[in-house]
Amino acid sequence: MESLSDTPDNVKCPYCGAANSLDSEFCGACFKKLHIPAEVRAGEKARRIMEKYSAPAAGSAEEAGERPASRAWGRALVIAGLFAFYLQWFRNVNYFSPLDFVNLAFHEAGHIFLGFFGQFIMVAGGTIFQLLLPLVCLVHLLRRGSNLGWQLCLFWIGENLLNISVYAGDAIRQELPLVGGGCHDWTYLLTATGLIAHTEGVAKVIFLCGSAVIFYSFYLIALDARAREPVELGNFELR
Repeated sequence: MESLSDTPDNVKCPYCGAANSLDSEFCGACFKKLHIPAEVRAGEKARRIMEKYSAPAAGSAEEAGERPASRAWGRALVIAGLFAFYLQWFRNVNYFSPLDFVNLAFHEAGHIFLGFFGQFIMVAGGTIFQLLLPLVCLVHLLRRGSNLGWQLCLFWIGENLLNISVYAGDAIRQELPLVGGGCHDWTYLLTATGLIAHTEGVAKVIFLCGSAVIFYSFYLIALDARAREPVELGNFELR
């Protein structure tokens, strides 16, 4: 039987040829199962953990100092760009960003996929899917070890909450255009929960929650900037 020390650093997917680390259960490109033995994956994870914690602190600091400062500036530029994007909600109360076109597609899909669970869940399904899909992406990228990838998904969740706060705040005014017309989601949801008289308060709470998630994502990205970690998305790395 081949020992773990004799195994390669990565393995190619038999379906699409993409390179994957030995601790991967599924291919990061085509998402098909790689059939890597469980003991090999466990051994690779253990090896990475041991490498991470076995190096002395002084050596780690020296290694971090050798990393190019451009990596830190790359993360700083990401934060600056995302913060400029976040400020648009203060310039326009009913701001609808280009990213919200993607969110809208997930929103409408939520109504369809959750339409079998009664009217309340069906109406709430749009909001649920707006948050669920970015969360699924976050978990996948977190498992892949792509720090910037899942941190951007965390920002995406916060941005969705900002968009939801705009929709909730429109429950009484109903000034926003609705896709295909019909019932205003948040008019129904707030009426059904007895909160229609507190529309503005609900909208502000959702906006504050979204802002908190966004600033937490900034904090995590900044930590990686301090460590000068490369800007990495999946199997692609910008040095």
